[in-house]
Amino acid sequence: MSEKHQYLLPEVEKEVGRLTEQDSVIVHMMDGKRILAPIDLKQQGLRILDSATADGLFLREIQPLLTEPYALLGYDIMESFFPLTSPAHTTFAVHDIGDPWPTELHASCDLVHQRFAIPGGAKKATPRQIVSYLCQLVKPGGWIQLGEMDVRDGPVRGGPAMQDAWVCLRAWMTAAGSGATFANEMAGWLKDEGFENVKEEHVDISTGPHCKDAEWGARSAQVMLNAITGVAGACKYNNIDVPNTVMDRLPERAADEFFKEGGTYRIIFAIGQKTPA
Repeated sequence: MSEKHQYLLPEVEKEVGRLTEQDSVIVHMMDGKRILAPIDLKQQGLRILDSATADGLFLREIQPLLTEPYALLGYDIMESFFPLTSPAHTTFAVHDIGDPWPTELHASCDLVHQRFAIPGGAKKATPRQIVSYLCQLVKPGGWIQLGEMDVRDGPVRGGPAMQDAWVCLRAWMTAAGSGATFANEMAGWLKDEGFENVKEEHVDISTGPHCKDAEWGARSAQVMLNAITGVAGACKYNNIDVPNTVMDRLPERAADEFFKEGGTYRIIFAIGQKTPA
């Protein structure tokens, strides 16, 4: 790779497309609502930071909900993910979430958003520290919203291949340094940071026949298959200790099961408000 930072998954050149389709599926399952924090998006002067922004999709999609003037800040470890031209009111910069954030950003944001990113910074910092760094960015009265997959106890529903996929996910996250319980602990960490109005919300993502809409069920199954194929590839490439019975033809078994039988997995969101001044 030509970039300074190492991405956790293989086939980086395909990652933005994968993340875009993943986002479409998740937002559909959330009834089109990206922001769960009860922030008034119509107020002027909002400053919103999206950590692990990739190509800035989250920021682009919320722009129609905002009232000028506002400032959107997108940060990612991979500069190559950024769009060639930044949308209005939007700036992009490189940042590793395992590092402390620049002090000029501290206590400056009305909303800090991050989804599916904590394992990416866990070689440098613990998940707890990564969350603490993000909390420093929120201004008094502002909000933080964190979203991560629940891998601690396995999928909500799923057959043998999906169960094996979760064994693989836990091994990959453990090797990355994050462990497999951080999603379940995020809300507690926000409380430890002194945040108020903290809540944990669960969003269940159905795949294949578990989804009421056949088209979205197929798209959701493909998104999960792509993710598991990438994680299985990363486990093999990095010689991560996963039982052979789990890894044996996992992508092929998952492809058959996800589309024919389906399954359901859970995303945990932790939302909290920094104590107003």
